[in-house]
Amino acid sequence: MFTKQILKVVVLTIAVQMVLSCSLGSLSVRLSSVFIENRMASLNRETDLKKVRLEFPENIRQLESLLAMDTSNKALHIYLAQAYYSYAFAFIEDREPQQAVALYFKAYQHALQVLEIDGLSAPVLSGRTAELRAQVGELPAESLAGLYWSALSWAKLIETQQPNLLLLTQLHKAAILMERVLQLDDTYHYAGPHLFFAVYYASSSGFSGENTKRARNHFERARKFNQSRSLMVDFLQIKYLGQEDNNKAPGLRKIIDAPDDLFPEQALMNAVAKFKASRLLSVTQNQVQAYNSSDLSGGM
Repeated sequence: MFTKQILKVVVLTIAVQMVLSCSLGSLSVRLSSVFIENRMASLNRETDLKKVRLEFPENIRQLESLLAMDTSNKALHIYLAQAYYSYAFAFIEDREPQQAVALYFKAYQHALQVLEIDGLSAPVLSGRTAELRAQVGELPAESLAGLYWSALSWAKLIETQQPNLLLLTQLHKAAILMERVLQLDDTYHYAGPHLFFAVYYASSSGFSGENTKRARNHFERARKFNQSRSLMVDFLQIKYLGQEDNNKAPGLRKIIDAPDDLFPEQALMNAVAKFKASRLLSVTQNQVQAYNSSDLSGGM
């Protein structure tokens, strides 16, 4: 009898400790939210790309540790989706595309977790287009962040693995997710939905003059919302619609020479745009030099 009572006490103690552990973990996550928001705001104002690149992996590790305490925390999943995506886009994609694929996949997984919590399962994403469109259309405004980062990372996964026709056939499904974001709030994340569709249509503009027109319209919508302060809008337009411009150099130099304090709350992305513009300008100049130095008369 005495042994049974002791056993009950031990079991009860363990149960209480488990509950307290879970509660403290959730409390820790909630208390950390303010710090995370402030940290991200500070990061977005940073212009030292070397410093940010060194800090990114540790920031991601800390977020993953917090998520381990509260695995159903939607905010943490979104933070991580954004962190993995931003790290891949800003620092990895241009030089290590295979590593970027892995990072974009992690971003997609975290964003997808949010959609699953909201009721949109993975089988629906891989299923029939009509069913996906119907279910996405029913998602509330609370699903906006999950939809946005899922669509963005999914599209990047497809882009970084080209040429892959099988993956390319899935791109319209990422667009379905972003269409819902466009309906809910087209200004979300600095008019991110417009920038998404600007690139989406520009990527296939060579096959349709109408797509070029749509791409330009979305670029202008994004530029207007950001009051022409976002250098990333300018860079992406040159990158994806540059085939219509025989001389990209003036536009790229304009980006590179723009003041660092043009858009303080998005200083990091402007710094990334400058870096990418510098790389693209270097490539463009090398191509021109190679063309000019070639013996064009040799085959005549």
